[in-house]
Amino acid sequence: MTPRISVALSTYNGARYLREQIDSVLAQEGVDLELVCVDDGSSDDTPAILAEYAARDPRVSWSANPRNLGPTASFERAMSLCRGEFIAPCDQDDYCEPGKLRTLLAAIGDADLAYCDSRYMDGDGRDLGCRVSGHMRMLEGRRPVEFLFGNSVSGHASLVRRSLFEQARPFPEGVYHDWWLALCAAGRNGVRYVPEPLVRFRRHCDAYSPMGHKHKGMGKRCESANWLKMRGTLAQAYAARDFRDADVAARLHADLSRALDGGTSAPLLTTLWSQRAAAPHWSGRPGLDALRLWTRFAKKLRRARAVA
Repeated sequence: MTPRISVALSTYNGARYLREQIDSVLAQEGVDLELVCVDDGSSDDTPAILAEYAARDPRVSWSANPRNLGPTASFERAMSLCRGEFIAPCDQDDYCEPGKLRTLLAAIGDADLAYCDSRYMDGDGRDLGCRVSGHMRMLEGRRPVEFLFGNSVSGHASLVRRSLFEQARPFPEGVYHDWWLALCAAGRNGVRYVPEPLVRFRRHCDAYSPMGHKHKGMGKRCESANWLKMRGTLAQAYAARDFRDADVAARLHADLSRALDGGTSAPLLTTLWSQRAAAPHWSGRPGLDALRLWTRFAKKLRRARAVA
Protein backbone atom coordinates (compact mmCIF):
# COMPACT_ATOMS: atom_id res chain seq x y z
CA MET A 1 0.00 0.00 0.00
CA THR A 2 1.11 3.56 -0.70
CA PRO A 3 2.08 5.27 2.57
CA ARG A 4 0.23 8.42 3.49
CA ILE A 5 1.98 11.72 2.80
CA SER A 6 1.02 14.67 4.96
CA VAL A 7 1.59 18.11 3.48
CA ALA A 8 2.26 20.64 6.26
CA LEU A 9 1.31 24.17 5.21
CA SER A 10 2.03 27.16 7.46
CA THR A 11 0.36 30.39 6.39
CA TYR A 12 0.61 34.06 7.27
CA ASN A 13 -1.18 36.72 5.22
CA GLY A 14 -0.79 34.57 2.12
CA ALA A 15 -4.18 35.05 0.47
CA ARG A 16 -2.74 36.37 -2.79
CA TYR A 17 -1.15 33.07 -3.87
CA LEU A 18 -2.78 30.57 -1.51
CA ARG A 19 -5.49 29.14 -3.76
CA GLU A 20 -3.02 28.38 -6.54
CA GLN A 21 -0.73 26.55 -4.13
CA ILE A 22 -3.50 24.55 -2.42
CA ASP A 23 -4.92 23.52 -5.80
CA SER A 24 -1.48 22.26 -6.86
CA VAL A 25 -1.16 20.21 -3.65
CA LEU A 26 -4.60 18.64 -4.00
CA ALA A 27 -3.79 17.75 -7.63
CA GLN A 28 -0.84 15.54 -6.64
CA GLU A 29 -0.90 12.25 -8.53
CA GLY A 30 -0.44 8.71 -7.24
CA VAL A 31 -0.23 9.41 -3.49
CA ASP A 32 -2.43 9.05 -0.41
CA LEU A 33 -2.60 12.68 0.66
CA GLU A 34 -3.68 14.87 3.56
CA LEU A 35 -3.14 18.62 3.77
CA VAL A 36 -2.65 20.03 7.28
CA CYS A 37 -2.79 23.83 7.43
CA VAL A 38 -1.83 26.06 10.35
CA ASP A 39 -2.38 29.81 10.21
CA ASP A 40 -0.02 32.01 12.18
CA GLY A 41 -2.25 34.99 12.90
CA SER A 42 -3.18 36.26 9.44
CA SER A 43 -5.15 39.50 9.14
CA ASP A 44 -6.13 39.00 5.47
CA ASP A 45 -8.47 36.44 3.87
CA THR A 46 -6.15 33.49 4.50
CA PRO A 47 -8.26 31.90 7.31
CA ALA A 48 -11.41 32.16 5.20
CA ILE A 49 -9.68 30.46 2.27
CA LEU A 50 -8.42 27.64 4.50
CA ALA A 51 -11.89 27.16 5.99
CA GLU A 52 -13.43 27.05 2.51
CA TYR A 53 -11.08 24.29 1.32
CA ALA A 54 -11.48 22.31 4.56
CA ALA A 55 -15.26 22.44 4.21
CA ARG A 56 -15.30 21.02 0.70
CA ASP A 57 -12.38 18.53 0.73
CA PRO A 58 -12.02 15.93 3.52
CA ARG A 59 -8.28 15.73 2.87
CA VAL A 60 -7.85 19.29 4.17
CA SER A 61 -7.79 20.41 7.81
CA TRP A 62 -6.79 23.70 9.35
CA SER A 63 -6.30 25.39 12.70
CA ALA A 64 -5.06 28.74 13.96
CA ASN A 65 -2.13 29.25 16.29
CA PRO A 66 -3.14 30.82 19.63
CA ARG A 67 -0.62 33.57 18.90
CA ASN A 68 1.91 34.40 16.22
CA LEU A 69 4.73 31.87 16.58
CA GLY A 70 6.93 32.79 13.64
CA PRO A 71 7.70 30.55 10.65
CA THR A 72 9.91 27.91 12.29
CA ALA A 73 7.66 27.22 15.30
CA SER A 74 4.53 27.39 13.15
CA PHE A 75 5.93 24.82 10.74
CA GLU A 76 6.87 22.58 13.66
CA ARG A 77 3.29 22.76 14.95
CA ALA A 78 1.87 22.02 11.50
CA MET A 79 4.14 19.01 11.13
CA SER A 80 3.21 17.78 14.61
CA LEU A 81 -0.45 17.62 13.55
CA CYS A 82 0.33 15.43 10.54
CA ARG A 83 -0.62 11.76 10.62
CA GLY A 84 1.35 10.44 7.65
CA GLU A 85 4.49 8.34 7.64
CA PHE A 86 6.06 11.03 5.44
CA ILE A 87 5.71 14.81 5.79
CA ALA A 88 6.17 17.44 3.08
CA PRO A 89 6.55 21.04 4.33
CA CYS A 90 4.76 23.47 2.02
CA ASP A 91 5.08 27.24 1.55
CA GLN A 92 2.01 29.34 0.82
CA ASP A 93 3.25 31.08 -2.31
CA ASP A 94 4.78 28.37 -4.54
CA TYR A 95 3.36 25.80 -6.96
CA CYS A 96 3.90 22.02 -6.91
CA GLU A 97 4.11 20.03 -10.12
CA PRO A 98 1.60 17.12 -10.18
CA GLY A 99 4.26 14.43 -9.80
CA LYS A 100 6.29 16.08 -7.04
CA LEU A 101 5.32 13.94 -4.05
CA ARG A 102 5.15 10.69 -6.01
CA THR A 103 8.67 11.28 -7.37
CA LEU A 104 10.15 12.19 -3.98
CA LEU A 105 8.54 9.16 -2.35
CA ALA A 106 10.04 6.89 -5.02
CA ALA A 107 13.47 8.50 -4.53
CA ILE A 108 13.76 8.53 -0.75
CA GLY A 109 14.60 4.83 -0.38
CA ASP A 110 16.06 4.22 3.08
CA ALA A 111 17.12 7.88 3.51
CA ASP A 112 15.41 10.29 5.90
CA LEU A 113 14.89 13.17 3.47
CA ALA A 114 14.52 13.58 -0.28
CA TYR A 115 14.36 16.91 -2.07
CA CYS A 116 14.19 18.19 -5.61
CA ASP A 117 15.35 21.12 -7.67
CA SER A 118 13.08 24.18 -8.03
CA ARG A 119 12.44 26.55 -10.90
CA TYR A 120 12.16 30.27 -10.08
CA MET A 121 9.13 32.32 -11.07
CA ASP A 122 8.24 35.92 -10.34
CA GLY A 123 5.35 37.32 -8.35
CA ASP A 124 3.03 37.02 -11.36
CA GLY A 125 3.98 33.40 -12.07
CA ARG A 126 6.31 34.08 -15.00
CA ASP A 127 9.21 31.66 -15.41
CA LEU A 128 12.50 33.43 -14.66
CA GLY A 129 14.54 30.93 -16.67
CA CYS A 130 16.73 29.66 -13.82
CA ARG A 131 16.81 27.02 -11.12
CA VAL A 132 18.04 26.83 -7.55
CA SER A 133 20.71 24.37 -8.74
CA GLY A 134 22.07 27.05 -11.06
CA HIS A 135 23.71 29.01 -8.23
CA MET A 136 24.62 26.41 -5.60
CA ARG A 137 25.85 22.85 -5.23
CA MET A 138 22.97 20.56 -4.32
CA LEU A 139 24.10 18.54 -1.32
CA GLU A 140 23.19 14.96 -0.51
CA GLY A 141 24.52 11.99 1.43
CA ARG A 142 25.36 11.26 5.07
CA ARG A 143 27.94 13.91 5.93
CA PRO A 144 26.30 16.34 8.41
CA VAL A 145 29.30 18.69 8.62
CA GLU A 146 28.64 19.69 5.00
CA PHE A 147 25.24 20.94 6.12
CA LEU A 148 26.78 22.93 8.97
CA PHE A 149 28.81 24.92 6.44
CA GLY A 150 25.87 25.54 4.07
CA ASN A 151 22.52 24.27 2.88
CA SER A 152 20.80 23.61 -0.43
CA VAL A 153 17.65 21.90 0.89
CA SER A 154 14.47 23.96 0.73
CA GLY A 155 11.45 22.90 2.78
CA HIS A 156 9.09 23.48 -0.14
CA ALA A 157 11.04 20.88 -2.15
CA SER A 158 11.37 18.25 0.60
CA LEU A 159 9.85 15.02 1.82
CA VAL A 160 10.91 13.81 5.28
CA ARG A 161 10.24 10.74 7.38
CA ARG A 162 8.04 11.34 10.36
CA SER A 163 10.58 9.50 12.53
CA LEU A 164 13.20 12.10 11.57
CA PHE A 165 10.85 14.95 12.47
CA GLU A 166 10.15 13.43 15.88
CA GLN A 167 13.86 13.06 16.64
CA ALA A 168 14.62 16.59 15.42
CA ARG A 169 12.06 18.17 17.79
CA PRO A 170 12.02 20.69 19.28
CA PHE A 171 13.36 22.84 16.48
CA PRO A 172 16.03 25.25 17.74
CA GLU A 173 15.05 28.91 17.77
CA GLY A 174 16.65 31.23 15.26
CA VAL A 175 17.25 28.72 12.45
CA TYR A 176 15.37 27.74 9.30
CA HIS A 177 13.35 24.56 9.79
CA ASP A 178 14.40 23.12 6.42
CA TRP A 179 18.11 23.60 7.12
CA TRP A 180 17.72 21.98 10.54
CA LEU A 181 15.85 18.98 9.14
CA ALA A 182 18.44 18.51 6.38
CA LEU A 183 21.27 18.63 8.91
CA CYS A 184 19.57 16.04 11.13
CA ALA A 185 18.78 13.82 8.14
CA ALA A 186 22.42 13.86 7.05
CA GLY A 187 23.39 12.81 10.57
CA ARG A 188 20.95 9.92 10.59
CA ASN A 189 20.06 8.00 7.40
CA GLY A 190 21.00 10.56 4.80
CA VAL A 191 19.66 12.98 2.20
CA ARG A 192 18.73 12.17 -1.42
CA TYR A 193 18.58 14.73 -4.21
CA VAL A 194 16.30 14.60 -7.27
CA PRO A 195 17.64 16.91 -10.03
CA GLU A 196 14.21 17.40 -11.61
CA PRO A 197 12.54 20.80 -10.90
CA LEU A 198 9.26 19.72 -9.29
CA VAL A 199 8.39 23.06 -7.66
CA ARG A 200 7.92 26.55 -9.06
CA PHE A 201 9.57 28.72 -6.44
CA ARG A 202 8.13 32.23 -6.31
CA ARG A 203 10.47 35.19 -5.81
CA HIS A 204 8.79 38.33 -4.51
CA CYS A 205 9.42 41.12 -2.02
CA ASP A 206 7.37 39.55 0.80
CA ALA A 207 8.98 36.10 0.68
CA TYR A 208 10.34 34.74 3.97
CA SER A 209 13.05 32.53 2.50
CA PRO A 210 16.40 34.26 1.85
CA MET A 211 16.42 32.58 -1.58
CA GLY A 212 12.96 34.00 -2.28
CA HIS A 213 14.17 37.58 -2.41
CA LYS A 214 17.14 39.83 -1.79
CA HIS A 215 17.39 41.32 1.69
CA LYS A 216 17.89 45.03 1.17
CA GLY A 217 19.22 47.44 3.73
CA MET A 218 21.27 44.85 5.64
CA GLY A 219 24.82 46.10 6.15
CA LYS A 220 27.84 43.85 5.83
CA ARG A 221 28.38 43.83 9.59
CA CYS A 222 24.82 42.68 10.28
CA GLU A 223 24.86 40.13 7.45
CA SER A 224 28.14 38.67 8.68
CA ALA A 225 26.91 38.44 12.26
CA ASN A 226 23.73 36.65 11.11
CA TRP A 227 25.73 34.28 8.89
CA LEU A 228 27.95 33.28 11.81
CA LYS A 229 25.11 33.13 14.32
CA MET A 230 23.07 30.77 12.13
CA ARG A 231 25.93 28.29 11.85
CA GLY A 232 26.79 28.60 15.51
CA THR A 233 23.19 27.98 16.56
CA LEU A 234 22.92 24.98 14.26
CA ALA A 235 26.18 23.53 15.56
CA GLN A 236 25.17 24.03 19.20
CA ALA A 237 21.74 22.45 18.72
CA TYR A 238 23.10 19.56 16.69
CA ALA A 239 25.82 18.86 19.25
CA ALA A 240 23.12 18.31 21.88
CA ARG A 241 21.40 15.56 19.87
CA ASP A 242 22.25 11.92 19.38
CA PHE A 243 23.32 12.20 15.75
CA ARG A 244 26.50 11.26 13.91
CA ASP A 245 29.42 13.72 14.25
CA ALA A 246 27.82 15.59 17.14
CA ASP A 247 31.31 15.92 18.63
CA VAL A 248 32.52 17.80 15.56
CA ALA A 249 29.57 20.18 15.85
CA ALA A 250 30.37 20.79 19.51
CA ARG A 251 33.96 21.62 18.66
CA LEU A 252 32.93 23.93 15.83
CA HIS A 253 30.49 25.77 18.10
CA ALA A 254 33.09 26.20 20.85
CA ASP A 255 35.75 27.46 18.43
CA LEU A 256 33.35 29.87 16.73
CA SER A 257 32.05 31.22 20.05
CA ARG A 258 35.60 31.86 21.23
CA ALA A 259 36.43 33.73 18.03
CA LEU A 260 33.25 35.82 18.19
CA ASP A 261 34.01 36.77 21.79
CA GLY A 262 37.34 38.24 20.69
CA GLY A 263 39.53 35.24 21.45
CA THR A 264 41.93 33.52 19.11
CA SER A 265 40.53 32.05 15.93
CA ALA A 266 43.36 29.53 15.54
CA PRO A 267 41.29 26.61 16.95
CA LEU A 268 38.57 27.38 14.41
CA LEU A 269 41.11 27.16 11.61
CA THR A 270 42.29 23.81 12.97
CA THR A 271 38.73 22.46 13.10
CA LEU A 272 37.92 23.65 9.59
CA TRP A 273 41.12 22.06 8.29
CA SER A 274 40.29 18.76 10.00
CA GLN A 275 36.93 18.81 8.21
CA ARG A 276 38.28 19.91 4.84
CA ALA A 277 36.58 17.01 3.02
CA ALA A 278 33.24 18.58 4.01
CA ALA A 279 34.11 22.08 2.79
CA PRO A 280 32.05 23.45 -0.11
CA HIS A 281 33.44 22.04 -3.35
CA TRP A 282 34.43 25.30 -5.01
CA SER A 283 37.52 23.90 -6.69
CA GLY A 284 37.14 20.20 -5.95
CA ARG A 285 40.45 20.21 -4.07
CA PRO A 286 39.72 19.82 -0.33
CA GLY A 287 42.79 21.70 0.88
CA LEU A 288 42.13 24.76 -1.26
CA ASP A 289 38.43 24.66 -0.50
CA ALA A 290 39.11 24.49 3.26
CA LEU A 291 41.39 27.54 3.03
CA ARG A 292 38.73 29.42 1.08
CA LEU A 293 36.15 28.48 3.69
CA TRP A 294 38.48 29.71 6.41
CA THR A 295 38.94 32.99 4.52
CA ARG A 296 35.17 33.41 4.43
CA PHE A 297 34.85 32.74 8.17
CA ALA A 298 37.72 35.12 8.92
CA LYS A 299 36.24 37.93 6.82
CA LYS A 300 32.85 37.59 8.46
CA LEU A 301 34.42 37.47 11.91
CA ARG A 302 36.24 40.75 11.23
CA ARG A 303 33.05 42.41 10.08
CA ALA A 304 30.93 41.03 12.92
CA ARG A 305 33.42 42.20 15.54
CA ALA A 306 33.84 45.65 14.03
CA VAL A 307 32.39 48.61 15.89
CA ALA A 308 29.23 49.83 14.17
